[in-house]
Amino acid sequence: MKTTIPRFEFRIFGQNLDAYESKLKEISKVEKTRQMTSIYLLTAGNTTNNIKIREGIMDIKELEQVQNGLEQWSPFLVGEFPLKADIIRTVVFPAMGIESPVFERDEYTLKQLLQDVICKDPDLAVAYVKKTRYAYTVSKCITEIAEVTINGAYMKTLCIEHEDPERVLKAKKKLGIGEDVENVNYPLALKRVMGLAELPETWK
Repeated sequence: MKTTIPRFEFRIFGQNLDAYESKLKEISKVEKTRQMTSIYLLTAGNTTNNIKIREGIMDIKELEQVQNGLEQWSPFLVGEFPLKADIIRTVVFPAMGIESPVFERDEYTLKQLLQDVICKDPDLAVAYVKKTRYAYTVSKCITEIAEVTINGAYMKTLCIEHEDPERVLKAKKKLGIGEDVENVNYPLALKRVMGLAELPETWK
């Protein structure tokens, strides 16, 4: 079995990342472009798990630690739809940090989960996210700029990630990202856009 090594990540969201993007294009070239659609499951109180569905598969990334402003995330696969109700009850809802409802089915398709369970729970929110991702390499780190729409709202994001946190810090420095720049993960950014988390002054 292949073991996934948790990566340290630094991510920025904003309407205008031109300065960082220009610097990125100076020192690297686009290696790959991908388009994808993801569905994120959000709760106001969950700050340690990133729960998303892509191409009919659900996975969860757990926040392992924060080190020098970087977040280390460890992913694990939940499974492909249809999902057993027992997995949703014992894995997905605990990860979201809320009490599981009583399920009327033994298993759920993605559509059934969203319509019959998620959208009926006032403690849950759904973010439909479309991404166009442009991959680069900086200081041996996976680095990308992505154009993102979050329930129709347009933003850009820049991410640097590697198993070695020192490489991420080196890549940050090369791109001119100062220590005062906030590291914002996907769940937090989505909740800010959707009004589930307070906006910082830099976003207002």
